Amino acid sequence: MHNWYLVRTKTGGERIAQQQLQNVVEHTLLPLGKTQVRQKERTIQRIAPIFPCYLFAYFCLGQAARQIRYTPGVRDIVRFGEQPAVVPDWVIDELTSRCAQGPAELSKPGFLQGAPLKVIGGPFRELRAVFDGYLSGTERVAVLLSIMNAERRIVMPTSMVIAAA
Repeated sequence: MHNWYLVRTKTGGERIAQQQLQNVVEHTLLPLGKTQVRQKERTIQRIAPIFPCYLFAYFCLGQAARQIRYTPGVRDIVRFGEQPAVVPDWVIDELTSRCAQGPAELSKPGFLQGAPLKVIGGPFRELRAVFDGYLSGTERVAVLLSIMNAERRIVMPTSMVIAAA
């Protein structure tokens, strides 16, 4: 029986694994996305896998599992316990439709003024903050932190904050 499975690849080896798997399985899917990356003094657009170190493959487990595990660029088929993880068709359909026109546009989450945030990196890691505004587009944010009984406005990269639960 043919199903879609999640295949774990070696770090940075998604494209190599996809090329090699085309000789082994019926279909592969490597969803790509466009992101803005800060490199040195400038921001560039990068196309990268949406799920680093993973791709999807359609095959009959009994016939292809062993060959897949020894394919260059592949680590293994993702499993939950002893059972390989079968990916529902609707997930594949959704990913395929979102990437049909090329790499999907991956936007950063938008925060509203006054929204509670949690700092996840840097010297203020694990502190709660309040969103104050974006600086330089969406690359940097200004947040308000309560430090030593006073509110301080701190500027940090957007990647260092997430919405508080």
